[in-house]
Amino acid sequence: MLIQHVLVVILVVVFPLWDHYEIPRLKASTDPGKRVRLYKKIIAAEWICALTALLAVGFTALMTIRIRPGEIAWLAKGSRGSAFMTGMVSTIVVVLLLPAILAIWSEKVRVKAAKAAKSLSYLLPWTPQERLWWWPVCITAGVCEEVLYRGFLLHYFHTAPFHLTLTRALIVASVIFGIGHLYQGIKGALATAILGFALAVVFVLTGSLLIPMVAHALVDLRVLLMIPAGQPPEAATPA
Repeated sequence: MLIQHVLVVILVVVFPLWDHYEIPRLKASTDPGKRVRLYKKIIAAEWICALTALLAVGFTALMTIRIRPGEIAWLAKGSRGSAFMTGMVSTIVVVLLLPAILAIWSEKVRVKAAKAAKSLSYLLPWTPQERLWWWPVCITAGVCEEVLYRGFLLHYFHTAPFHLTLTRALIVASVIFGIGHLYQGIKGALATAILGFALAVVFVLTGSLLIPMVAHALVDLRVLLMIPAGQPPEAATPA
């Protein structure tokens, strides 16, 4: 149980503080290899934490979820809540993935996406090497963040030591997921929390973490379709 407590502290406190320290250094650095080095750190940190969670809790407990009868009635099959969340998840999928699909054929969409990504240009992949490393970053996020923020946190808050209802565990885990993305600003963190809640609902409805993993990875990988390779927007701006 001590290992589980430590992992929660890492997710709630250490990761946000790390971002608070690392992001300003990333923005200020003129080293062309700065992003790749950060990608490697992210990959290492998330895999270490995810594997630790799997060893501490067990594969089955993190990768699947069993709902007791009547435990989360608002998501029961045929209920209004289930229909609403299905519509919400479908809308999020369309909003997130449709622009990436359109960007395959439309230069205008790619240029527009690059301008919209200016606020996160310090983090996104632009050079061929960065774009190559973006693949393992996204796969790592899809697998490890779902294991940690969905599988592990739901297990942690729903069972020992807190025994929250599954609905409350979903909300708490989603808020923590948003906190972990505060480097994107308040709006970005809020949007991430909503996305996290949607992924958690998919986990509950399907009973498996596999679909959220794939969806999470695809959401991050769409960047490669939406922004063109080249210099980031801030690099093209005269000092």
